[in-house]
Amino acid sequence: MKAPIPGRIPAALVACALLLASAPPAGAAGAVPSGDLLSRFFVWWNETYKVPGGYTADAFGRWFTPDATLVLEGKEIIRGVDGWARHFQRIQAGGGEVEIVVPFKQVFKQGNKIYTYHVIRSRRDGKVSCALAAGHAEMRGGKISTIVLVRSTLEPDKGPLDPDCWTQ
Repeated sequence: MKAPIPGRIPAALVACALLLASAPPAGAAGAVPSGDLLSRFFVWWNETYKVPGGYTADAFGRWFTPDATLVLEGKEIIRGVDGWARHFQRIQAGGGEVEIVVPFKQVFKQGNKIYTYHVIRSRRDGKVSCALAAGHAEMRGGKISTIVLVRSTLEPDKGPLDPDCWTQ
């Protein structure tokens, strides 16, 4: 993992919080996903997670620029489509289930960015996990050039879970 990118988290959090607070709700559970590129990517990602060997650099290249990055909690953890493939191959090889809930709780586009607020849920080794994620994707040439997210794990003993979280 690389060192944090100074100032990236506060700017991302403030921008997402302000923009998401002013955005209309995404809709009720069971709604059809938005047609935006990021929603379509995560629909593909969810389906491909179930297909051994599906996460390839060529497959990610359909969605991402060759130098695309993933920044989580201010740290760049992926750069380039080969990195995307390796990272998610490792997660897939770990077994269990992982899903990005689509449609997102909130999603909207402003300029070359798509802002999102969504649930990430998983089951592995008899345990469930759930997190809320907020952030944005930047587009370049019709593809995703970066995804920047901050996540917060939800713990059932510390408060109610989001309705989209798995409980067993």
